[in-house]
Amino acid sequence: MLSVRSSLSPASLPLPLPFALALALALSVPFCGAVRAAPGCEDPLPKPPVAAAEATPAPEDALNQLASLAREAVAQSADVRGAQHGSRAARFDLAQTAAAARPEVGLSSGLGLSRTQYDGDARSESRATNLALNVSAPLYDGGRLDELVRYRQRMVDAGEVSVGSVRERVVRDAVITALERNRYTVQLAVHDSYVGKMACLVRMMEQVVELDRGRSSELVQARKGLRQAQLAREDALTAQRQAQTRLQQLVGGPAILPWPAVGQPLQALPPLAQVLDEIAASPDVRQLRLQAEAMDAYARASRAETSPQVRWQVGASQARYARIDTANWNAGLTLNLTLADGGAASAGSNAAAERALATRRQEDALVEERIRTATTLHDTASSAYTRVVQVVEVLKESEQVRSATYEQWARLGRRSLFDLMSAESEHVQLRLAEVNAQHDAWSAVAQLRSAGAGLLPWLAPELAPVDMH
Repeated sequence: MLSVRSSLSPASLPLPLPFALALALALSVPFCGAVRAAPGCEDPLPKPPVAAAEATPAPEDALNQLASLAREAVAQSADVRGAQHGSRAARFDLAQTAAAARPEVGLSSGLGLSRTQYDGDARSESRATNLALNVSAPLYDGGRLDELVRYRQRMVDAGEVSVGSVRERVVRDAVITALERNRYTVQLAVHDSYVGKMACLVRMMEQVVELDRGRSSELVQARKGLRQAQLAREDALTAQRQAQTRLQQLVGGPAILPWPAVGQPLQALPPLAQVLDEIAASPDVRQLRLQAEAMDAYARASRAETSPQVRWQVGASQARYARIDTANWNAGLTLNLTLADGGAASAGSNAAAERALATRRQEDALVEERIRTATTLHDTASSAYTRVVQVVEVLKESEQVRSATYEQWARLGRRSLFDLMSAESEHVQLRLAEVNAQHDAWSAVAQLRSAGAGLLPWLAPELAPVDMH
């Protein structure tokens, strides 16, 4: 993929012959040997990981490493823990609603003193006690309670899918950040190589200027190129450090992955038709669908509020008053019928129905947005992979131009130092363009998978929400 070979190594970049001979005589040592002895002239980056086949892990190992990153990000995320608390709260709401259908048992008792006085009689004081037990349960409510239970159950399902949606977002952010961290890591390696070559060129030009003061402008030019290369390297180092910090915040640790482990599983581009078919199963879409179904159930429950409400009850009590014991029991039905509520039940039902329709429109809009996004990402990934191939071909030609420019400058004196530096700079820019194109493709593939069924079913199926239908 990337060819990282120095053409400014000490053995391949001698000075023009007259100066080389003069310098050799002045120093009483061969010219090439003197340059080799200069520290730092060796190529600091023989070959980056992307071009080293032996550094690339097996496909299953690379996928496992990426899955490990996803699990660490989920385990570290405070947003995921917050969504889990919300899901558990929805389960308690369901349990509370379902408990209303079970018999309700009540026990009451009392203890006190009483005093009675009649005209002409002495006062009479006595102790009063009572104990009562009542059991009741709904018998008929027009289906209101059943619909409330369905409403709560759908909210529980939506809460569980919401947890999966938050996990998916966290995993997507972690993968994209890991790709960005590695993008800048490889860019930094390219800049390191370029800075090393320019530093070597500056040292060689310093030796030339010691013999020929007339070439001082070339030394200034070389030093300017070195400073520009150092500035570009600092920018890449800052970006790499910031991406590393973001990744550590996401996964709670250094998460040092060999970067082919991040990119290799994302090399394959999923078919667009497959991704479009999977959009309906994405967590965000499913969550809206479940919320709409929940509001439908709530609308039916609101309509049932005007239905007759029948409860059965059984009770028994015992009391002692003025040394007299009494006991009784009762059993029967109670009926509550709303004759008029001012339209409250109808308004509540209509409001819930409108919320259900609004949620379905949000679902439709989200599906349309995902379709547009997936189409754009698929095109972006395809274009990026095409650019990778094209840049590699141009890199081969750039290498030839670079080598020819060096030969003409160093041996024949037909090219200026500016031509040599321009050829080297162009080659470095092409190497950076290949790095960016490759990472753009991987990033687009990761986002494309996330827009469909999601990254979780692919990387960590145990963390993906289960389809409720």
